[in-house]
Amino acid sequence: MKPMRWSLFPAAAVVVAFWATHVAAEPTRIAVSDVDFDHPHDLVLSPDGRFLYVADLGNDAVKVLDPKTLKTLGVIGEGDLDSPHDVAFDEAGRLLVADSGNDAVVVYKVNGVDSERLATWKGEMFSPEGVAPAGAGRVFVTDTGGGGVLRFEDGRAALRRENGGAGGDYNRPHDVLVDRQGRVLVVDSGNARIQILDQDLTLIRSLAGSPYDFNEPKYLAVDEEDNLYVADEYNNQVKILDPDYRIIAVIGSGERGRGPGQLNKPEGVETRDGLIWISDTYNDRILLYRRTPPR
Repeated sequence: MKPMRWSLFPAAAVVVAFWATHVAAEPTRIAVSDVDFDHPHDLVLSPDGRFLYVADLGNDAVKVLDPKTLKTLGVIGEGDLDSPHDVAFDEAGRLLVADSGNDAVVVYKVNGVDSERLATWKGEMFSPEGVAPAGAGRVFVTDTGGGGVLRFEDGRAALRRENGGAGGDYNRPHDVLVDRQGRVLVVDSGNARIQILDQDLTLIRSLAGSPYDFNEPKYLAVDEEDNLYVADEYNNQVKILDPDYRIIAVIGSGERGRGPGQLNKPEGVETRDGLIWISDTYNDRILLYRRTPPR
C-alpha cells in the first residue's frame, strides 16, 4: 500500500460558477487516498463521523476508511456482496447497501470495521443502485435495471413508480436521497435530470437542461445548509447547488484527467462539517476537499 499523499492546489484548480448571487469560494483539495479501489461508487460517513464507508464496486465490497487520512482500515461484505453501488445509514444506525449484482438491499449492523449481516431485502427490482432511508422504517430504492423507484416499509416493497412525472418514464434511475424537508430526490441518469418528489413519488420539480447541463449525473449529498452536491459523471465535475437549486460552485474543470482541477467520471459524493469526499471513480481513488466559507 502506498503512503497517503497530502496535496494543496491553487484556486485555479477549481472552477466556480457564478449563476447565484451568493457565490461560494472554491473548495480546496487536501487529501488523496491510496489507489487500491476498483471503480468506487457512492460513499457515506458513519453517524459519529469516525469512519467513511465506500461502495467499492469492482472489488465487490464496502471499504472502511479513516475520513481524514483516507487510509483503508477494513473491508465489509467481501465474498458476500456483488457490485455494490450505494451505501447509507438509517435512523437506527444500520448500514444499507445497494447490492446491485444480487438484486437486493443488504442491511448490516456495523461497528467501525466489524459488521454483522442482519437482513436482505428483495422484490421487484433488478440491479438497484440507490438507497435512501426516510425514517420510521421507510426506505427508497432505485430499481435501475427495471426503470423504477420503490418505497420500502419495514423491509417490504410497498410502492413502485416507473413514471417520473413531466418528461416521462425513468431511464436508468441511479441515486435517491431524502432531504431535510422529506422530499425524495431521484437522479434520473439516462434522462440527465434530477426529479424532486414527495414521498408518494409524485413530481414536485425537475432539475434539467440549462443551467445544469447534467450529463449522466449519479450520486447526491446534502450539507447542513441544505446545499445539494451532484456527482455529474460525464461532465467530470461535482456541482454544488444552493437550497434554491442555483449552481454556486463546481469542483473539476470538466477536463478528464488526474491532474490539479481534474476528475475522471466521478460518481460518489459525501459532505459534512465543511468537508467534501468524492469518489473519483475512473481514477480509482477517493478525494477529500475542504469547503471555505462563502464570500
